Amino acid sequence: MKRTLTLVLLAVLTLTVVGLAGGAHDPILILGNSDFTVDNGVVGGSGTADDPYLITGWEIDVPQNTKYGVKIENTSAHFVLRAVVIRGASAADGAAIQLGFVSGGKVEKCLISGSRNGIEISSSTDLTLTGNVMYVQGIGLRITGESADEYNLAIDQTNELNNNPIRYYYGRDGETVTGITSNNLYFAACSNMTITDNTITNGDGIQLAFVTDSVVSGNEVYRTSPVLTEHGIKLYRSDNNKVSDNVLQNNRFAGLYVWLSSHNEITNNQFLANDSGLILAASDENRVYENMAFANPVGIELEAGSTKNDVARNIVTHANTKYGIVIDQAAENTIEANAITDAETGIRLASQGNNNTITSNTIVNAAYAISLSGSNNEIEKNLIAQNTRGILFPETYGKITVRGNSIHHNVFSDNSNHIYLNNDSHSNRIFGNTFLGGGTSLVEDYGKNTWTVSGEGNYWGDYTGSDANNDGIGDDPVLIYPAAVADSAPILSLDQASDNLGVLSTLPIDDLTITLSDGSKITLSVLRATQSMI
Repeated sequence: MKRTLTLVLLAVLTLTVVGLAGGAHDPILILGNSDFTVDNGVVGGSGTADDPYLITGWEIDVPQNTKYGVKIENTSAHFVLRAVVIRGASAADGAAIQLGFVSGGKVEKCLISGSRNGIEISSSTDLTLTGNVMYVQGIGLRITGESADEYNLAIDQTNELNNNPIRYYYGRDGETVTGITSNNLYFAACSNMTITDNTITNGDGIQLAFVTDSVVSGNEVYRTSPVLTEHGIKLYRSDNNKVSDNVLQNNRFAGLYVWLSSHNEITNNQFLANDSGLILAASDENRVYENMAFANPVGIELEAGSTKNDVARNIVTHANTKYGIVIDQAAENTIEANAITDAETGIRLASQGNNNTITSNTIVNAAYAISLSGSNNEIEKNLIAQNTRGILFPETYGKITVRGNSIHHNVFSDNSNHIYLNNDSHSNRIFGNTFLGGGTSLVEDYGKNTWTVSGEGNYWGDYTGSDANNDGIGDDPVLIYPAAVADSAPILSLDQASDNLGVLSTLPIDDLTITLSDGSKITLSVLRATQSMI
């Protein structure tokens, strides 16, 4: 009885939206003005503003190997797509309706059901969407463009995505959008907005394009079921925004995706069990501070030419984490004072992860604390403890030479292997480090690298040589095998180690006064953690 009622209601909705149907039709493909023909569903009109081409009343069941129900591209003629029913557009890289490089179009009262994605609009202008109803499993409305004008579309709340009105804000300034419970929020060409305390579930998330000087805070974006949506919050060509205190959970792909966007502050967010916590792609000079990434296969990733980003004081943890922080095709970024635990790889610098600074991080209980395939990186003052391998130069089999990295003043403790340099590593400098435990027995160098710089070698926990002149430098060199390269100035003092304890070395020292049971007081110097690091 329940199923019969549902079918009746859907039939009523179809008749309401469509009106008088024109019958079944194959998928419609229009790739230019000359394709507005009777065979492509045109029932009237001449393509002018006053007399647009009219495509109306058709029912389209999309074959499994077809990406679109209606596809209109590269047109300047005016048209109206009205009261068309589209079912079964199931392709992951398709949509029920796709409009690309068009202008002067209207999409009215169409019904999309049983489909993966709803309406996709790319690089188009002067479009109007009204009264459309979408029931999809993936993305309801996807808009892409190279300029803010290509987002200047008339899309009102008469359009619906899975029983929720589409909320599309264009060209707004200084407004507050708050308290919305829905499955979508879109902002384009807006400035000085406050987007706060909204709950967006199982849909298109919160999308920003060409948005500046705005605040996105206190929102929750998550899935309660494995629907095929994308990122929780997405910033595209959006600069100088503050994204803070959001809870982004169980989103497909990234909790927060930042693309071609710069000078944003991303702070105090929680990235929980998304496919990736945070992705910065082709984005520069963003500040990523004091976020929590928990149970994401990838915690934080910088890719696609991202430069000069500062990633600091974040916590990345959980055994489900494959990579804590990834730098891939990204340069001149600073990764500082982050705490990473239980990841398969704590920090991964891929083959084009060059000229970055990795400093004062604490990496504990990983298979590989740092995996290094890039060149000319500065890796300093990190605490690398209780890992299977501390720093790994993965084998490249002659394809890539990893060179020019400076690995200095780190503390290696309780790792099964402190550092492994492959055959193709060249001109890397390893000095001023503290190797505790087995020392030389836990280090392997197969390449052509340097272990003493400006008279400074490394501290070796198993060093047994002498120091006849008491200068703190061992008289006997340490040989690192199998390359048999020498550390000619081994350090004998552990004093430097206490200054290079990862996150701890970055914390300020405060006086803490403790009152004892007899009323007396004692004052101790302690390291003070910020609230986000507790």
